[in-house]
Amino acid sequence: MGLNMLWSREKILHPCRIPIPARLVYHRTWDLQNINMVLSYKKIMMLVPSLIFLLLLTVPAWAEDPVAEADNLLKDPALGLSAALKALDLYTARLSQSSPPKVFLLVRLARTCFIIGELTGREQRQKYYEEGRRYAEMLLQEAPNRVEGHYWLAMHLCGLADTGGAMVGRRLLPQIMEELKKAQAIDDAYDQAGSQRVLGRIYFEAPSWPFSVGDLQKSLQHLTRAVRLAPQNSTNHLYLAETLIKLHREEAARQQLDQVLQATQHALLLRNLKDDQREALSLLRRLALANE
Repeated sequence: MGLNMLWSREKILHPCRIPIPARLVYHRTWDLQNINMVLSYKKIMMLVPSLIFLLLLTVPAWAEDPVAEADNLLKDPALGLSAALKALDLYTARLSQSSPPKVFLLVRLARTCFIIGELTGREQRQKYYEEGRRYAEMLLQEAPNRVEGHYWLAMHLCGLADTGGAMVGRRLLPQIMEELKKAQAIDDAYDQAGSQRVLGRIYFEAPSWPFSVGDLQKSLQHLTRAVRLAPQNSTNHLYLAETLIKLHREEAARQQLDQVLQATQHALLLRNLKDDQREALSLLRRLALANE
């Protein structure tokens, strides 16, 4: 007899040939299914703690730490303005929640403001250099004997000199030099020989005495030291090469330009390494043409 007929008559033959209403069989079947579902649910719930533990193991270490998240954003080789701004917001939020000492946050804030100043449009650069300057000054109040406060104050003053024009630059230059020399005296290897690199560049670019502090021999001295301290930094080699070219030491300059092409680090943003290398290739071509 077909199953449909059995169900339509609301009865089904038991193996012992005792008639059993079909609806009773249905309800018992449903009860068994329900029991199985409950048992399966209990098994799943027993596994939940283990599943949560496994998920926690896969969560990035910085997921619950805004400072670590910001640090990771800034480490991205392709760092852009939006990511740098997000990092600044994360550091700023953490600063408002922290109690002294705040040195490690102030260092990050000063550096990040400078990075944003380099990434943003010219009309916004002064804003971030001013903000970074304030963080550097706060850092000097908390830790006057550390290199970071003097160095980042000098860097933001350089940024303000660049955006403010010649008159502002001349006014800020004495303080820039003073802060860089203090940073150099404390730790001249900091930021890939940053104080040596910037001092060497200032002596290269500034007009010579009596108009300003320009001095190619001092530039050579500082940049030679920078290259020794941070040989993988492309900008150290590029700046030294340009000083050597001005001193008519072309062969030594070629050697430094070759080092730029082999460098693996940049002074500020890793993505700008290619810019240094393009400039090095351009200078090598110019030197080759001059010798023809």
